Amino acid sequence: MCDGGLSGMDLISSFTNDVVRKALGGVAKRHTAVASNIANADTPGYRHKGVAFEESLNQAIEGHRGTRNQSNGNDSELQMTATDGKHFSSARTLSLEDIQPQMSEVSNLAYRNDGNSVDIELEMAELAKNTQKYTALTNIQGRMMRSIRGVINNSNG
Repeated sequence: MCDGGLSGMDLISSFTNDVVRKALGGVAKRHTAVASNIANADTPGYRHKGVAFEESLNQAIEGHRGTRNQSNGNDSELQMTATDGKHFSSARTLSLEDIQPQMSEVSNLAYRNDGNSVDIELEMAELAKNTQKYTALTNIQGRMMRSIRGVINNSNG
């Protein structure tokens, strides 16, 4: 057993690790979309493609926090109660498994007369920003793996 009563398996299958893995999948999918946009910047009629997943990921994280607070008896968060059938339900929380980043066409953009909606400068900026996110996520994942390796090495000594 390591500090805090967690086994090595608990560290590997932690919620944080799952969030980082899901975020890496979304960032990789966005990288593919940006690369496609850049490659087709001069293709007439090509429509800009994007990938949005951060909002869903944040909802899943908040749902996990809310579930954890309820299970700990923490009443610091207010809970909604539906008093009418037309009210939004708060019972359904988004889970990490529900998040499937998808590439989609952004149809409300039109920069050129030939119907192409790619702005190469914006795409290059998005590529740089996405690369930074990928680097940060892989650094986090690397630190988590080093921590696990440290736990394994210390338990063998």
